[in-house]
Amino acid sequence: MLKREIFLIANGTGAKLGEFLIELNFDQPGILATLSNIFAEHDVNVINVAIDSSRLTIHYIVDLTMVADDQLKEIPKQLQMFAFVKKVRYRTSNAPLFVPRWITHVINGKPALSLEKELVAYLNDPSKLAEEIAKRDAKTVKELAHAVDPVTLEEAIYIAQLRGLLSVEATEVKQGRLRARLCNLAHPIARRYLEVFTAEVGASAKLAEEGACLVLES
Repeated sequence: MLKREIFLIANGTGAKLGEFLIELNFDQPGILATLSNIFAEHDVNVINVAIDSSRLTIHYIVDLTMVADDQLKEIPKQLQMFAFVKKVRYRTSNAPLFVPRWITHVINGKPALSLEKELVAYLNDPSKLAEEIAKRDAKTVKELAHAVDPVTLEEAIYIAQLRGLLSVEATEVKQGRLRARLCNLAHPIARRYLEVFTAEVGASAKLAEEGACLVLES
């Protein structure tokens, strides 16, 4: 049985990692192979690839360590040249922590909460459940990053999105401070998760309500 790591968290220390989201105009046989060949031609190592249920969006996580900057600029241009490609989005990072930003987990098209099996015992205690999830995720972050600065925290916040606890609507790191707007909250555990998670990773953070969303400032 294939065991796929649901969080797809990669340790980026010493590596340049990238995330590509490719939207398609239509589906046809051979698209995945054609797009993957573009990465191969530039010596890009594909770490993970996922296709949504509509088969109109493809998500790649890639290692760009051996790719020069001028090559990197050519990759999205070459991906975009096919008639079946509607739009290409990509980002790169050298941060010690890399978390996919353009993946959400769903079941039958509806947002799903991702839990380790042993945490099911806490379903009747939402506060305790949030604390246990947050502590596990914070431990993972601290194992990958020696220091959790605002840039690393910005990346780490997306773990909560992968968990299905919230959607990261916007983030900004400015003058050494992080501001993140977090929506589609899984009440009542999302806020408690954020409180425990930021404390566990050693980040001083404030949470404020903004309509139906939360704003985190650290």
